Amino acid sequence: MGTVYEDIFKKNGFSKTQQKIIQIVGFKKTVLEVGASSGYMTQAFLSNDCIVDCVETDTKAANKIPKKVRKVLNISIEDNSIIKSLSKDYDFVILADVLEHLVDPARALKNIYGISSNNTKLIISMPNIASWVARKQLFFKGDFEYQESGLLDKTHLHFYTIKTLPKFLLENKWKTQELIGTILRLPFEETIRGIPLIGWFFMKFLYKNLAEKYKNLTYYHFLIVASK
Repeated sequence: MGTVYEDIFKKNGFSKTQQKIIQIVGFKKTVLEVGASSGYMTQAFLSNDCIVDCVETDTKAANKIPKKVRKVLNISIEDNSIIKSLSKDYDFVILADVLEHLVDPARALKNIYGISSNNTKLIISMPNIASWVARKQLFFKGDFEYQESGLLDKTHLHFYTIKTLPKFLLENKWKTQELIGTILRLPFEETIRGIPLIGWFFMKFLYKNLAEKYKNLTYYHFLIVASK
C-alpha cells in the first residue's frame, strides 16, 4: 500500500495542478522536487529529460523514487543541514502541495533561498482555504472537519489564500511572478450546470469571467511561480 497521495495518483492520474507544473517546467531543466512522495511527478520530469534531485521525509516513499534521479535526500527541507547537500544549479524548485504540511514553512523558504540562484523559479501549489468549497462547508454546515486528503487534509498545519500566500512569500524574500488558478469551483455551479440552456450559457459565456473576477472565492486550487 502506498501513501494517500500515491493512491490518489494511481486512481486519478495527474491533477490539473500537477499537469500545469509539469508544463511550466518543460524539458531539459534542473529540478529540485520537495516532497516528492514515491516519485510519480519525478518520473514525468525525468521523461522530459530533466535532471532531478528529490527531498522526501517518508522513507518508504523515498525508496520508490526512480533510480535515475541525481540525488534523493531523506530529510526535511526545514532542516538547515540540507543546504550543504544541495547545489545552486536549479532552474525550478517545486513544492507541490507541501508548504501547508510543514511545521516551519518560513524556515523551508529560507533554506530554499539559500540553495537557489538568481535564475531559480520557485513553484508552489496548494488549496485555497478562502475558496467556495471551504466557505460553503462553514456556512451551511458550520463545521471544519478534517479529511484524509484535499482542502482540509488532516496533515495540514497551515492554511493560505491567494492573497496571503504571496504576502508570506514576499516576507521570506520570494516575489510572486505569476498566480494561476488550476482547479475552479464556482458557487452552485453543479446545480446551474444541470439547468437546460441556462447551464450551457453559464458555462460558455459566464464561467471563466466570473472565476477570474472573484478569484479568492473561485480558485479551489492554485499555484504560484516566484523568484528572488
